[in-house]
Amino acid sequence: MKSNTLNQCTIGFSEDDIIEAMRDISGYLDITPSDFKEIYQIASRHALERLKNSVKAEHVMTTPVITVEEKTSILDAAKLMAENNISGIPVLDSKQYVCGVISEKDFLKKIIRKDGKINSSFMSLIAQCLEVSGCLTSDIRLLSVNDIMSSPPVTVQKSISIMDVSAIFELHKINRVPVLDSNSKLIGIIARSDLVHALC
Repeated sequence: MKSNTLNQCTIGFSEDDIIEAMRDISGYLDITPSDFKEIYQIASRHALERLKNSVKAEHVMTTPVITVEEKTSILDAAKLMAENNISGIPVLDSKQYVCGVISEKDFLKKIIRKDGKINSSFMSLIAQCLEVSGCLTSDIRLLSVNDIMSSPPVTVQKSISIMDVSAIFELHKINRVPVLDSNSKLIGIIARSDLVHALC
């Protein structure tokens, strides 16, 4: 189930937005059609910013969350991700707290190329598979999620604004973030696509 507060691109603005827009215009204000258009555009911008900051992580997160345990085999984790068409999932410890995140990138980083370099993309892995015989993942199939996951995980609280979530994505160069409640328990997850849907 997914909750999405901003699922339309229509922006409404309040009188306060208009006042703020008028304050942004320097000099004497003479209401002409062009002035009104400028006020409208600036007020719309203020309204959009207000709405962006009022929408919280809990409003756009996806629930329930597909997870794995840290001792889950990476084969089972890969199958679960493939079956659900997702590229990353939170990892839970024995007390059901988020202890890491495993993504396609973690798999790629663990599979070493013939020249000793790390596979940086899915296509580089495909190219290597076509060039050499045997399975490139045979040396890691016995590992567990705990061996390759990214940890400590980047997480957010449910009350954080989606603008701050977007900033966290850019800062940490990640595509998804687990959402926690006040007790640090997992309650949802936000992907970049969720932000796009929320803001369009």
